[in-house]
Amino acid sequence: MIEGFNMPFLLEFGLINITLFLAGYLGKVLRLPSVIFYILIGLFLGKVVHEDETIERFSELGIVLLFFYLGLEFNIARATSTARRIWVVGLLDVFFNFFLILLALKIIGFSWLISLLGGAVAYASSSAITTKAIADNRRIANPETEMILGLMVFEDIVAPLLLAVLAGVMAGGELTPTLFGIIALKVIAVFSFVYLIIMIFRERLSNFIDKFINEDLFILFAFGGLIVFAGLTQFIGLSEAIGAFLMGMIISETGKSHEVEKSMFSIKELAVAIFFFLFGANIVIDRSMLEFKFLLTLFIIVVLSILGKFLTGYFGGLYYGLSKRTSITAGFSIINRGEFSIVISKISPTNFLPLFGSYILIMSIVGILFAQYAPKLSKFIIKPQKAPNLD
Repeated sequence: MIEGFNMPFLLEFGLINITLFLAGYLGKVLRLPSVIFYILIGLFLGKVVHEDETIERFSELGIVLLFFYLGLEFNIARATSTARRIWVVGLLDVFFNFFLILLALKIIGFSWLISLLGGAVAYASSSAITTKAIADNRRIANPETEMILGLMVFEDIVAPLLLAVLAGVMAGGELTPTLFGIIALKVIAVFSFVYLIIMIFRERLSNFIDKFINEDLFILFAFGGLIVFAGLTQFIGLSEAIGAFLMGMIISETGKSHEVEKSMFSIKELAVAIFFFLFGANIVIDRSMLEFKFLLTLFIIVVLSILGKFLTGYFGGLYYGLSKRTSITAGFSIINRGEFSIVISKISPTNFLPLFGSYILIMSIVGILFAQYAPKLSKFIIKPQKAPNLD
């Protein structure tokens, strides 16, 4: 509610949604991802809008639905085939954008836990921003696009696993080999459980969806099942996001992803918008952001993150068989950070939210600009060869 004024929840929630509509429309007009404007609105309204508990619950639903929709894009066969084709590029990505950031934060003086969190926040590009930039600039048929989309799939597989481990570490406290072992066992158990569900119930679930998909009541089953599964993984000390992602994979295995996605689309859009809005509201601007260590750390991880993604795209592209200029285009196209970084930052200690929040905001905006002008930048760096004069 507004400070000093007892605004009813319904009025507050309605005004927030109208504001988010205007922000989303502005993004559409400017041909930029709406999530950037949702975050900025949250940032500007963060001082006057207190987080209502009910609104915060919508934020949790946003995480769950976001990862559920990511899971719908995968089945076991696709995940396996993509990993085989892109694993070298994927390992380059992990090295440049996770381990190097982790090492840099440790050298600066942060604990292993915070360094691990920082590396995880910096790891994955935003699939939403990257694919939108490719589509808006009509680059679907470009030679680098296949590698970029393959890398996004690889990250979409690795990042939920990373999130599951980190959520377990944050819940368990001190970072020890025993704790890592317990978390690994939990992750293996959850994935094994999902695999058994797919093997035993795939056909039955597919028939059930066919039977009820056109019924008004189906949304209650789909939404309820998703929340229960996400809640179960949260209950055992893993992230709710990993449960949502795996539930999406289960539906994907039935071959009914498109139908289920359509039935839950409106709920997803609302919850995700609130999620990004509240993330922006959580970025508290205070004096600590003007301290030398804060600014130095932010500068270092931003520079390393830009270089890391560029080198991933460049060397990965050369390995993939792309030309130097096309590899440069790929490198500039994947610099952005977004949804995964936000979800991982939300499990960090509150005193580190300003650092990680500022980083994500900078990287999302800078990344959009690089992606927008990637082909022009690559042509500027390596001039196209002129055709020989045959006269």
